[in-house]
Amino acid sequence: MLILISFMLPTVRQLEFFIATAETGQVSRAAAMANVTQSSVTIAIRRLEELLGYKLFRRKSHGMELTAQGEAFLRQSHSILAALHEAVGANHQEASSISGTVRLAVTDTISGYFLPAAWERIMGRHPDIQLEVTEASRPGIEEGLFQGQFDLGIALTSNLPNPERYELRPVLSSPRNLWLAANHPLVMQENIAFVDLTGENYILLTMDEHEDTMQQVWSQFGFIPKLLFRSQSMEALRSMVARGMGVTILSDMVYRSWSLEGQRIVRKCLSDTIPNMDTGVFWPKQSPLKLAARAVVRCIYQVK
Repeated sequence: MLILISFMLPTVRQLEFFIATAETGQVSRAAAMANVTQSSVTIAIRRLEELLGYKLFRRKSHGMELTAQGEAFLRQSHSILAALHEAVGANHQEASSISGTVRLAVTDTISGYFLPAAWERIMGRHPDIQLEVTEASRPGIEEGLFQGQFDLGIALTSNLPNPERYELRPVLSSPRNLWLAANHPLVMQENIAFVDLTGENYILLTMDEHEDTMQQVWSQFGFIPKLLFRSQSMEALRSMVARGMGVTILSDMVYRSWSLEGQRIVRKCLSDTIPNMDTGVFWPKQSPLKLAARAVVRCIYQVK
């Protein structure tokens, strides 16, 4: 005799709303991203917390902040949805007849934190497309596009000096937040502004034009950071922040709540408004895309 024991499981919608809220830090932003009402997101998260039996967020005046259990569940949620998408794609995907070579250029940030999922999707959807990927700086990508070396580029589009020259498809808009060690005094502070960071050691990431972006932000708020270290190594930065050696501000796309040594990093919203890190896929308007390149653009746009 077969005995079935039933229990409630989270819905895909609940997981998607939870991830959107965790990555944007605000219910309003998550609702806008999902094209639903704020109450729909709030109800979904509340029911998910009731189902799990623990809090996923700390509600703050400036937004939503993940708890330690919420951080762990966020990683699990990403894995669950990735596995589900892979399973559905494997069972329902029709074989593509599109073939050809597409030359794609990406910046190092895109290469490390976005490219693998996009590349995997392209290979799965279009096995006959040969993707040639080159890592380059954003100016190098622009030059290569206009010289015919690349067909497509993915980079921080907010840094494009002449966006009117391109066809551009937005891919991801990632909020920038403050990173702190778990035992840093500011972790317990409700509202944090740049003035609160005066005198704090600051660790600055120098890859992918981040320093130029932050210089503009600092200037806007009259903030002069006490620079301890400049580095192109994301893992060095994580370790130093987690050890309490300094603080930094980076986008949620590159956020991970632990260092290589397993020490925790806490992400906090700033009350001072910082622009999101906007990324996109782009190509010159004067260069119409071939069929294979258009297929790649569609795949890239679906990876979020």
